[in-house]
Amino acid sequence: MMQIIGLTGGIGSGKSTISELFIKKGIRVIDADIVYKELSKPGQILYNEIVNAFGNQILTTAGTIDFQKLGHWVFHDPSVREKLNAITHPVVKREVLSEARALKNQKLAVIVVPLLFESNFETFCDKTICVYVDLRTQISRVMSRDHVNRDMALLKILAQMPMKTKANKADYVIDNSFTMSETIRQFEDILIELRRV
Repeated sequence: MMQIIGLTGGIGSGKSTISELFIKKGIRVIDADIVYKELSKPGQILYNEIVNAFGNQILTTAGTIDFQKLGHWVFHDPSVREKLNAITHPVVKREVLSEARALKNQKLAVIVVPLLFESNFETFCDKTICVYVDLRTQISRVMSRDHVNRDMALLKILAQMPMKTKANKADYVIDNSFTMSETIRQFEDILIELRRV
């Protein structure tokens, strides 16, 4: 029987790094963010709902959703974030679970969901992993990755569930604050346990 592993963590924690490690082991990874972006393209199921909810000002000149503009709005206004999540979460959840369940010949499948606990996605997972980093490292990574100042990086971080809360809720924690070799060691230990089941 296939196990569904939920992978989560705060913004800039290194979820993509851990996803790549799973992929290198031949384990299928389904990323909720990628599913969301695909379903939000013109002609797809979420596009009209998002545009109807937030107006044409969130569109680029080419008519696609400007995720940077929408994201900026979401991080500055909790009511906008709640409205967007109410529209997107049920649709993305349905698609991610559909893709995961289609992988019947796999022993493990990983779903990457940044808001795993916030959206109660963990109820569909056999085990959960939280990728953790200390706040200083997280701020630095978000600033570098998103090309934003410290205040904006902190705003993005504080818009999510605290990292320690996510870590406490998870079955396993990978502390990605140190060297890559240390991250890989933790990943390998967890994978051994997951494969025992």
